[in-house]
Amino acid sequence: MWTRHAENGFKEATVCMANQYSDFVINDHHLNGNTTLGENIADNGGFKLSYRAFQAAGKPSTARLPGLNYTDNQLFFLGFSQLWCSIETPEHILLAINTDPHSTPIFRVRGVLSNSQEFSDSFNCKAGSPMNPEDKCKVW
Repeated sequence: MWTRHAENGFKEATVCMANQYSDFVINDHHLNGNTTLGENIADNGGFKLSYRAFQAAGKPSTARLPGLNYTDNQLFFLGFSQLWCSIETPEHILLAINTDPHSTPIFRVRGVLSNSQEFSDSFNCKAGSPMNPEDKCKVW
């Protein structure tokens, strides 16, 4: 059983995330942050856990991939974002916005990474920019 304080804190955190995702627009249509809330919470929490596991795995390497000058952390974030690379028709995007409990792939990336201070720090994102908003949403 949650305390009233814990329950109120959880609800407040979920409102932040629902509002954040509802502000995302694709093809002139807003996502429905309430419809996708459960999956957005899961995406953000799962990403955070996987990043912590990555950090716990060992110290960063100073070696770089040929032709790429990315740090280990930056490669982790790029690998995560590539997971969601896709091409969708406008019709499928509209159908997904109206029926799918998951956010569209591009916002599964942008939402999660914009809530990650580690991402913003790793890529030196300007404070207040879309990928480093002042108010980041955090449930877990």
